[in-house]
Amino acid sequence: MTSWRLETLAVHADLLQQRGDPRGELMALDLNPTPEDRGWRHRRQALLAEWLGEPLAVRAGHLVQHGFIHALRDDRFHPPGLLESPLGTFVRRYTVRGDEQALARLASRPRPWLVQLTFIPSGPGVQVSDTVRDALIAATPHLQELHLLGARPPFDAFPHPSVRHVSVGQEHLPARRNTLAVPEGVEVRGCPHAEGRRGPWVEDAEVELALDAVHEQPDCGRLQESYDGFFTEAGSLAALLARLRSAGLVTMDGPLVRLTTAGRVQRNLEPLRSPRLPAAQLDFGRWFLWAEARRRTGEHDQVPIGSLRSHLPWLEQCLSRVPLDKRVQDTLVSYRRFLIDTLVPADEHEVRAFDSPDALAEAVETLLELEDLDLGFIHQEDPFAEEALLPLEAALDSTRAPRQALFHLVWGS
Repeated sequence: MTSWRLETLAVHADLLQQRGDPRGELMALDLNPTPEDRGWRHRRQALLAEWLGEPLAVRAGHLVQHGFIHALRDDRFHPPGLLESPLGTFVRRYTVRGDEQALARLASRPRPWLVQLTFIPSGPGVQVSDTVRDALIAATPHLQELHLLGARPPFDAFPHPSVRHVSVGQEHLPARRNTLAVPEGVEVRGCPHAEGRRGPWVEDAEVELALDAVHEQPDCGRLQESYDGFFTEAGSLAALLARLRSAGLVTMDGPLVRLTTAGRVQRNLEPLRSPRLPAAQLDFGRWFLWAEARRRTGEHDQVPIGSLRSHLPWLEQCLSRVPLDKRVQDTLVSYRRFLIDTLVPADEHEVRAFDSPDALAEAVETLLELEDLDLGFIHQEDPFAEEALLPLEAALDSTRAPRQALFHLVWGS
């Protein structure tokens, strides 16, 4: 099933049901979703538990659509360990950030359904050995699209017999640094501004179309069949929906995808309701905010966040202008209160921990995803937007479970 056809999926579901595989009935249920029917929901959850076991069904059942995970991202919005679970066999698109070990994990077992892979290297010097590359090729026999978003490809050649499209981290091709050799007939494209991105470049029109399509058609199967061909820049509709979910604009409920409150605000379907903030009438002078991120070794990494005089206005801009769900809003309001009420009165040498590091890490990743989609909520002339997010991400280690960062203020540096 390298292409998406509901008729093909229905035939596959019938074959699986004849073999007694619970995925078959699950696929059949998802092809005709009736979420308002309690019987449908109960039966779907029972099939998920029979297939995956109760803990995994509860943790990840909402991401399963038609017996697959259409797009898995290695971020805080997808439970860790799914790639190693039984669901890891049925991932169709995967986005991972890391080094050679991240691709070795993917190549550790067959991924017969994977059709799209996006690799975001954790640094400019990441290289992947021929051994891991060859294992990856063997594990993904039906891979069709490869997106490499680093400054240069992590390997010199990718001789995959099925891949048809490759995106590399140069905007204009050919480029001297593009040393990637691919089989004849493979299309190689440049990714504009690929360095530091969280996924392939997405045109504004594609984001708008995706949100409009979700509003009109929440059935994920019909949505993909009707609209998938319109999302060439994003790679696929399923991959874009996973990013919109990380950005807090859509939610997934098995075979259904819906706009969140933030997504409805983005489409002008309801007004933005920013939280009321008490005035912070303080002279922040030359106070600079720092964080000490605790690592597994017990050491602390010193991370400068920036001037409190700039950081608080930026935070207030986010709350007043960016479509955010109430949970994210509440987290950012609590973080602002922590800065004003806890850190400002503290002694210069004291360090204090924000009491909800997981929630703050998720909020930061949501803001990063929104910024990466280039939706323009914060004025472009404000240079502090990215400077505020990236140090916070580093302090909270927000791509994985964060260590509880310790914050403190330092005068004049």
